[in-house]
Amino acid sequence: MLGPDEVRLQTEVVAVLDRAGAIRDTEGRTAAVIDALRVIRETAGEGAWPDLALDAVRAHPLAALLWSCPLTDHAFQRPRGYPGDAGLLDLIYRHPDAADAVAEAGEAGRAVYAVTQDSAPCRSVRERREILALAIDRVAAERPGAEMLAVACGHLREAEISAALRAGRVARFLATDQDADSLRVVADQARTLSPAIACRARSVRDFIAAREDLGRFDLIYAAGLYDYLDDRIAARLTRRLFALLKPRGRLVVANFLPGLGEQGYMEAFMDWWLIYRTEAEIRGFAGEISENDIRSTRYFPDKAGCVGYLELERA
Repeated sequence: MLGPDEVRLQTEVVAVLDRAGAIRDTEGRTAAVIDALRVIRETAGEGAWPDLALDAVRAHPLAALLWSCPLTDHAFQRPRGYPGDAGLLDLIYRHPDAADAVAEAGEAGRAVYAVTQDSAPCRSVRERREILALAIDRVAAERPGAEMLAVACGHLREAEISAALRAGRVARFLATDQDADSLRVVADQARTLSPAIACRARSVRDFIAAREDLGRFDLIYAAGLYDYLDDRIAARLTRRLFALLKPRGRLVVANFLPGLGEQGYMEAFMDWWLIYRTEAEIRGFAGEISENDIRSTRYFPDKAGCVGYLELERA
């Protein structure tokens, strides 16, 4: 049986969402819901939010409208069995492969999608794709015959906008992921994109166990992975990946930063729970690497301040 404070919280949740739902146009209503969930999450606190407020949020009549959004629904349904899959990223990228899902969503779903895909976190994910493509191009220009490794590559959409890969300036590009469906998409696009791209099924556990000699690389990156790893695993993986670098090679990893206004919406209606980290915590990924082995360290946030990047250069 719920206590007085719990009943009051659930009543407040319904009232806040009712006010958002009173807005007539779908896009305005969606934006209001995102803001309302930020307030609800802050009011409920870390303890009551997942255990109590979340049920009230998902039971609200607005849920049906929000789940008509192809991006929101894909995240919540987890068609590949895990959060943040490559199909979800295609919806965020507004990639042609996601066009059918958007078209099938209906007018209301597309109106919600117009708001969700333009949110700050989604803009940051699109910028992340650009940052990775630029990293590929930069290393290829600096190191002729460069060899590169993408960890948890998804559909490797950054390769599609890399000038270096299209121009044949990368000697070897190893794309790894634990998802066989993702690797099939990468292998298919590699036929027309670049003969340098090869696919390998590899999990985080495989990298940490170092079961296979993959060679050495000029660039290694992992984006969209660390948000799901606890601190211990993140540090161990960073150490293992760093060990795969050639001298002067670079490792780039990324993690979402705390303070997202959309976090409540992501958790409530997308069932998308990330591990958010501060700059100090992201820098802490390098904690198991000897300082003598690191030539340089660079941290930088993206334009929206949603994602932080750590770049380590091997001595």
